[in-house]
Amino acid sequence: MLKRIVRSWWKVIFGGSFAVTALTVLWHARQAGRRIRLFDDIDRWEHGPRLYAQPDFFYLNTSARPGVQAIRRTLEDWFSRYPKFGRAELRSRIRSDNLNHRSAYFELLIHELLLKLGCKIELHPPVAGTSRRPDFAVSSRSINKFYVEAVLASDQTEAEMAAEARQNQVYDSLNRLSSPNFYIGMDLHGAPTTPPPAKKIRDFLTKHLAAVNPDEMATLFRSGGFRALPHWRYEHDGWKIDFFLIPKSEANRGKAGLQPIGIQFQGARILQTKVAIRNAVLAKAGRYGQLPGPYLIAVNVLSDHVDETDVIEALFGDEKFIYSIGMPPAQGPQIRRAANGAWYGPNPRNTRVSGVIIFDQLSQSNIPWVMPCLYHNPWAAAPYTGPLDHLRRGEVVDNKMEYRGGQPLGALLGLPTGWPGW
Repeated sequence: MLKRIVRSWWKVIFGGSFAVTALTVLWHARQAGRRIRLFDDIDRWEHGPRLYAQPDFFYLNTSARPGVQAIRRTLEDWFSRYPKFGRAELRSRIRSDNLNHRSAYFELLIHELLLKLGCKIELHPPVAGTSRRPDFAVSSRSINKFYVEAVLASDQTEAEMAAEARQNQVYDSLNRLSSPNFYIGMDLHGAPTTPPPAKKIRDFLTKHLAAVNPDEMATLFRSGGFRALPHWRYEHDGWKIDFFLIPKSEANRGKAGLQPIGIQFQGARILQTKVAIRNAVLAKAGRYGQLPGPYLIAVNVLSDHVDETDVIEALFGDEKFIYSIGMPPAQGPQIRRAANGAWYGPNPRNTRVSGVIIFDQLSQSNIPWVMPCLYHNPWAAAPYTGPLDHLRRGEVVDNKMEYRGGQPLGALLGLPTGWPGW
């Protein structure tokens, strides 16, 4: 009897305590969800430019520059409208490495763009027949439901990204060099396969700088340009750096706050932008099976050069010229497309993709000038017509691509004139 009484009081006291504790935890979680922010609430004093090796988020989070402050305010505003249950995951990615940061930022921007176009959005909706979930299911007055997936496309390989990261460490080290009389020019060849010894390179350059006279170098530069100045080569595991001097004006000699690196010449490389776009579309085209509505893939193309030809060849196949033996010279070659397009090769394929939205090198600071373009798939199983047709559109008419309409992204997102400022 005594044991039953003890057990009863134990349930009342501790059971009630557990219930109160659970409610308290839920309340704090809800409050934390309301307060969650992308950026830290800290004092910022850094007004300098971003370091080469500095992660995107770190610079945005710590810079006191007015333009960066405007970017932070805008992203926080967008984040406040992102679905609550997805904020923690998105925030974690935005605060991560550059690749995750840029991917998450792109998804945040797509979400805000859809909101500005009057859409209702469901984050990561379930899809019958698969455990995979697309980024957004979207509905509006003009269309019941369509799906949007956001993806990055880069023409850099993982090896090239790794080499660039190794080079950036060296550039930041060189910018800590004391060079009161000269800017440093670099003619770069190849890429390092192992981490370069930044301190040794800086010491190498310091030794050579100490042996030259600024007035003599200024005279040489005026008479013969860069070629007349001394050049010093440093080599490391496939990477060659030809250093040269750029004399500072008398007004800038000894002036504090000027970074030594003045100019860089990078060796030529073959850009594979169309391949990067094609691979990005192919990777997402069949990922969710046949969705119950139009399916659009938004692609942020992170390449040094993007044009309409790159996009068309990525979607419809590489353009090639066919010469026939015995063809009369006046007739000329036939122009055809290779069977390697994301949408065509040699017959229509990936018809479940209704369209692809191309963003050209979108970043946090260039939003006002980016003009995204929606390319409609002429063979789409579920053609798209809806609010995203406010974007510039590429449509096949009489076997030719025609472009219509469109507004800059800044106008669609309602950003003020001059945003983000300096």
